[in-house]
Parts: sequence; C-alpha cells; structure tokens
Amino acid sequence: MNKRHAYRAIGSAAMLASLTLSGAVFAAEPVGPKLTDKLRGLLVKEMVEIEAAMQATYSAIVQGKHDEVAQRGQAIHDSFILEQSLTEQDRQDLKAAVPKGFLQMDEHFHQLSASLAEAGERQDTQAQVETFNRMTESCVACHSRYVTDRFEGLEDPSIPEGWGHHDGVASEP
Repeated sequence: MNKRHAYRAIGSAAMLASLTLSGAVFAAEPVGPKLTDKLRGLLVKEMVEIEAAMQATYSAIVQGKHDEVAQRGQAIHDSFILEQSLTEQDRQDLKAAVPKGFLQMDEHFHQLSASLAEAGERQDTQAQVETFNRMTESCVACHSRYVTDRFEGLEDPSIPEGWGHHDGVASEP
C-alpha cells in the first residue's frame, strides 16, 4: 500500500468516525499566532515528524510488523514538545500562549502513543488498530479546536466532544 492510499484510509477512518458519533467540540482561538517563533517552529517540526510516523505506523499495522509499530509508537511518545530542550522561558511562554485543554490533549495523545508501543510489543493487532484510531481522533480533535487557521476543513463543529481527551471526557479549553 503506498503512502497516498494509507493517508486516504486514515482520513476515511477519521471521517467515518466523526459521522457516526454525536456531540461537538467548538473551535477555540487558534494557538499558532500566540506562540513565539521558536515554539511555533518546534511545534510544526514535531507535527511533521508525527504525521510521517503515523503514516509509517499505519503501514506497519496493516502488514503485521509489530516491532515497527512498537518503535514508531515509542518515537511518537518521545517527541513530546514539553520534553524537548526548552529553556525555562520557553516553557513559560508555551504555558502562557496555549490553553490548558491544548496541553491536556497533547499529553493524552502522547499517552496513547505509549499505549500503541505497548500493543506493538504484545503483538496485539486489535489494540494497535483501536489505539491508532484514537490517536487519529485526537489529532483531528486538536486541529479542529486549536489550529483552524491552518486546517479550515476542520472548522466543522461536528467533531465529537470527547475526542482527544482521557476516557472521552472533555475538559476546558
């Protein structure tokens, strides 16, 4: 399966899930313009790396490459922006620029990626698929709430409220 097909399958899965679930997340003000240039650059770099890792993970899941799923899940987990070499000022700037809900969604996403790595280690394909789908939902939820200035197609308030949160429970933006 080539990258284009994998990308379409991921998008289709996210779209299908959004059509079958109810509840809505309302867009907050985009966070990008509030970030310092350094933080924006780091976040964009992290997102590009995560997107590439997610595409490769999809291929690994459908091919039964459990070791690769475990590696990619761990790599996504380790990309956590707050764990990168930020100065104390950068950390303060980040916390001042983004709502608590953004940080919670980011933390939840990285926890899911750790769960994906564990599912890969256990060679549990069903758990890999379920966790990957929850990670995709988390990406869509975060982008639809906090990055609408870049992803206009996600401005639709039909994204289920629980997406991107622990146990499907939404918290304050």
